[in-house]
Amino acid sequence: MLEYFDESADDEAGDNNLDEQLKAYRESYRSGQWQNGLPSPEALETIVHYCLDTQRFDDALNFARMWRESAPYSADAWHKVGIALGSLGRWREALKAYDRAAELDPVEVEIMVNRAIALEQLGHLDEAMEHVGKALASEPENPDALFTKAIILEKTGAHADAMKLFRYLSRQEHYARDAQFELAFCHEALEEYDEAILLYDALIDTDPYDANAWFNKGVMYGRKGAHRQAIHCYDIAVAVKPDFVNAFYNMGNSFATLGRLDESITAYREAHELDPNDVPVIHNLASSLEERGLFAEAIEVFTKAIAADPDHVPSLFGRGTCFDALEQFDQAIEDYTKAVEKDPEQNDVWYALADALYNRGRSDEAVNAYQKALALDPVDVECWYDFGTTLLERGDVLEALQAFTECTRLHPEWSEGYYATAKALCAAGQPVNGVSYLRKALELDPSKNNDFEREFPAVAGPLGMEYLRDMLQRGQESQE
Repeated sequence: MLEYFDESADDEAGDNNLDEQLKAYRESYRSGQWQNGLPSPEALETIVHYCLDTQRFDDALNFARMWRESAPYSADAWHKVGIALGSLGRWREALKAYDRAAELDPVEVEIMVNRAIALEQLGHLDEAMEHVGKALASEPENPDALFTKAIILEKTGAHADAMKLFRYLSRQEHYARDAQFELAFCHEALEEYDEAILLYDALIDTDPYDANAWFNKGVMYGRKGAHRQAIHCYDIAVAVKPDFVNAFYNMGNSFATLGRLDESITAYREAHELDPNDVPVIHNLASSLEERGLFAEAIEVFTKAIAADPDHVPSLFGRGTCFDALEQFDQAIEDYTKAVEKDPEQNDVWYALADALYNRGRSDEAVNAYQKALALDPVDVECWYDFGTTLLERGDVLEALQAFTECTRLHPEWSEGYYATAKALCAAGQPVNGVSYLRKALELDPSKNNDFEREFPAVAGPLGMEYLRDMLQRGQESQE
């Protein structure tokens, strides 16, 4: 049986003895064959405390349950079961254990606080605050209760009140570091990025090897748009913690934002190697490869993301755009179709599907897809233009005119809208009405005169072209 160690005993020797005892207990637990009978509740209590202190939470849970079974009316045993479950992220089960512990000892403040923490983790913030209030009524300066109250205030958006408590707790040794981090999170929520950076600088001054502080400082620089400084912070974070997936991921995002695609690809590859199943990492790696023009490799990586999450619409869309770029329109249409089936509210995907259908010669289906895209985003000028162009090629001249009119209304300084309107009017046999639009198009973009001479004869005919040239010439002379 385990014995309590005298305070004067050597700590290292004590830990070694406890570690050996834990190994023996673990083996007996797994085999179900205990030598000399089950351990006493006192021995189990000691080993549970040791497991919790050394973060061996699975062991702590196993032996806490044994302790609870051997002492079913021990509030401490039920409490430690809850702590072990909470440490494993099993908050609903932890709450049940805390509830039973509270029934057995309704005045223990630590149980009240841990109960509140479980409720807070489960999103029951009002109830959590009620339990914290009870704890603080008994012990007004209990730091665990104050910290939990501050976290709840932070989550409910009461940042000013939360920050008062975090500032107080930051002056207490046990909570100094965590309180400073939470203070910084409050400043971030209020978009006070410089103030958050100052707090991370203070944490780094205390511990230059705090990878989380460097990472969070990088996030703040990223929020400010200072991506070079952010990259510097992420570099230090991964130097301190080489398996820091999120730091490599954010580094990749910053490089991509700066247009440094090769470096973004390298960072994303590092993150992907560390966590091969992280879909956002895989997707962003594929997106950078696509932007770099490496379409075939991007397709392979997008395929990995889709294999990991078949419902990941951004990756279906991304793979579709790569197929589009390689003019593999059937594969692109397949991916776009799957994407809009999973999320029909994506304007960009409907637009891309419409273009791919058009390129494949399926104009009827393309028209329908353009209409879907425009219903979702009626101010997308380029979509109106492509929609009108498709209608015009189909001979739906009046509908095309309506589409091009939307282009000139939404973007009055864009020459393409006026040029297309003039072309549609000529196709409708109304070159007289098209002159003003053609003049405006050439005024905004004189280089379109070459396009006019090449494209308009087919729609205006010989007489129409003669009339248009004459009216354009008159317009130039009147300006002179």
